[in-house]
Amino acid sequence: MDLGEIGRTLAERLRDWAGDGWSEAVLQISMGAWGSVEAWTDGSDRGNGRDLLDAMHGAYPRDHPPAVYEVRLRADGAYQFTTSPDVDRLSPARRVFDPDFRCPQRPSPGMPRPAGAEPTSTPTDPAVLREVSALVAEFAERYTAITGHAPDWEPGRSEEEIAAAEARIQARLPEDLRALYRLIGRDSGETGLLGYFAHDSLDTVVEDYHYSLPGAYRGAACDEPQYRAGVVFEAMPPGRIKRVSRNDWWVSFGGNHSDQWIAVDLDPAEGGRSGQVIEHGEEVAQLIASSVTEMLTDVVTALRAGRFTRHEGDPRLEVQAAFHDVPYKNHVLLVRDVAKLDLTAEIGAEDPEVIQSCHLSDGIDVDLAVLERLDGLREVGAHRMKTVVPNVAGLPLLESLTITAEQTDLNALSGHPTLWDLTLSGLTHPVDLTPLATLPNLTRLTIDGLNIPAIDQLAHLKALRILTLDASQLTRLLASGNRLPQLAALTISGRVLLPEAVGFLRQLRGTDVHLEEFTGSLSPSV
Repeated sequence: MDLGEIGRTLAERLRDWAGDGWSEAVLQISMGAWGSVEAWTDGSDRGNGRDLLDAMHGAYPRDHPPAVYEVRLRADGAYQFTTSPDVDRLSPARRVFDPDFRCPQRPSPGMPRPAGAEPTSTPTDPAVLREVSALVAEFAERYTAITGHAPDWEPGRSEEEIAAAEARIQARLPEDLRALYRLIGRDSGETGLLGYFAHDSLDTVVEDYHYSLPGAYRGAACDEPQYRAGVVFEAMPPGRIKRVSRNDWWVSFGGNHSDQWIAVDLDPAEGGRSGQVIEHGEEVAQLIASSVTEMLTDVVTALRAGRFTRHEGDPRLEVQAAFHDVPYKNHVLLVRDVAKLDLTAEIGAEDPEVIQSCHLSDGIDVDLAVLERLDGLREVGAHRMKTVVPNVAGLPLLESLTITAEQTDLNALSGHPTLWDLTLSGLTHPVDLTPLATLPNLTRLTIDGLNIPAIDQLAHLKALRILTLDASQLTRLLASGNRLPQLAALTISGRVLLPEAVGFLRQLRGTDVHLEEFTGSLSPSV
């Protein structure tokens, strides 16, 4: 299907979806990694739910190279179809200029391999193998006595097979994990040998390691784009696991198949231990045990003490191992209806060693100095406020701040050393960006919809790499002669037509922004 045919097909689908009562309809489709489909008319609100996705299903070839498509259709059937491979997304319009740029604590692949993790042909440490063998044998004996049958385990793997897997991930596994694979190729029955978790096959270990970015397994495999990547929070307990979104040397080896996955950490923080077992969820990594051996020991100890549950017909023992006893501590504090509360008392009741993110909503006048007791905060949001005074000097670790209010004074932010992400919205007064030039690490800024008289002040933000503006702000910025050549990504909020987006990008980065245009006319509707 050529581009002209794609345009006609999309125009037909758009007309069918739009119904009656409009003079112009617009369809925008983004085909990149973070795709989207958006459509609207100048008539009554048609909505953009499931019916739009259903209407466009199969209308464009998904095997085409990434591009954006736009159709502008008149009620008389005339349409204009445009497409560009150089705009990453529409609704909102977005362009990533430097795809290799990474937000803080989000390392690129290629991290140096830790000393001692090089793959070798040396056999598994015999002493470790004997210790793990004894633990596995005792588990098997007790499991058989409890259930009446032997555990369903796949046969162990040879030294050569383990070494081959290690060569593919370019790292030697911890000796106790190697020993476990020498004895059991996979806990296919999920017997309880590692508590609620079970180890996968070596083939799955390799597959998971290379699933996305090296070492980015499951929860970390979705590498968020620059314009959306959030703060990376401190793992629990602090000081044991490096504060990174992913690590080349986290090697996933199992899970509970309910979206909880475990990995051996070959690159721990200063207070950690190589070979420690971690669970990596959506935001905060969690230390499970100092080693696979410790996990096995905890399970066998629990069996000896009778701390297990067996359900008839279920091959798995629910073992209450010590590593399952760590209580979950929510690192996010949400305080709603601030106007009705004693905010100082609310904050005083929280554990400053746990809370890393705090969001306040629905207040009147709030001074963020009230949060200083929670000095481990890395993310703060103040939403639907009348006035926010961003006194955050007492939050030395703060990295991300969102203010949605009628009024604020940015002078209170001056000189903050770690703030790299700032979102401002809803402000009803002219905004002076001058104080932001004192923020040495301000990397990402969202200011669309605000009245910023001196928009050229953006040129003084030397660390700025990711920016969200509206079309009016961008027009004035370009008119001032500033092109912000250091930007890694730009988002233009609101509904921006593709030719307009291409025009902006050509002014910012030259004429190497391609746009193809086709026109046509549909037959009258029957």
